[in-house]
Amino acid sequence: MATNAEWAVGYARQASADFATYLELQGNSSIPQCHKLQFLQMACEKLVKAHLVAGGTDPKSLQTSHAYVAGTLPVVLRQQLSLSEIGTHNPAWIMEHARLLAGEIEMLAPAVRRGGTRPDNCEYPWEDAAEVVRVPIDWTFKPSGLLLARAARTFLKLVSDAIDRLQE
Repeated sequence: MATNAEWAVGYARQASADFATYLELQGNSSIPQCHKLQFLQMACEKLVKAHLVAGGTDPKSLQTSHAYVAGTLPVVLRQQLSLSEIGTHNPAWIMEHARLLAGEIEMLAPAVRRGGTRPDNCEYPWEDAAEVVRVPIDWTFKPSGLLLARAARTFLKLVSDAIDRLQE
């Protein structure tokens, strides 16, 4: 049976591949934003699962849910910020932005719907309150705007550094 350490590294390695794909797609304007954000969502989810498994959580308990990013990603990034040499004048501002982004990134997964109030997701069409079918390729997602904020570069650097740290 594989150890938690092996699972943690496995999740971190896959997070690294997903994050690299997200970064690669960012430079291609012909790729729909929903596809780009889907890779960011998957990378963040696997990063969080790597962190939880490294901390002792049973890997099997994490295989049936996507709802870990909003609560755990800010913890991972706060830890990474304290370990990093990233200079920031206002870590509280960075962490507030990280919490906002983490919540919106979690919502990109189709399985996370906040009690049916947020059916928008990066992968599947959905029906809105007016009974209109919406398609991810036509939707403007909140993380898209948040990723343009000044704190986004630091957020993405912290995600990248945390993935690297958990692969070791």
